[in-house]
Amino acid sequence: MAEIIAICNQKGGVGKTTTAVNLAASLAAAEKKTLLIDLDPQGNACSGLGVNKNNVKKGIYQVLTGQIPVEESIIRTELLYLKLIPSNPELAGAEFELLEIVSR
Repeated sequence: MAEIIAICNQKGGVGKTTTAVNLAASLAAAEKKTLLIDLDPQGNACSGLGVNKNNVKKGIYQVLTGQIPVEESIIRTELLYLKLIPSNPELAGAEFELLEIVSR
């Protein structure tokens, strides 16, 4: 059975991304299949895993706006058991775009 761990806080600079990246990497090192979803437009979780956020063409923004299915956004990382759904700066506009969508 899958477990979901959410790390969230409205305040910036409290270590959310650092905690998420290190927790995901630790779980993967323990051979637990892990999917890290970067929901920050700054894409720092991507950078922390060696992914260039500026090269992301299919990420969480495209999933949230219905452009692609979630499976198309998942990328492999250098760790065998860790996959990532990346973010990019486009995500910053998603909040406003999603306001008008029914059942958002």
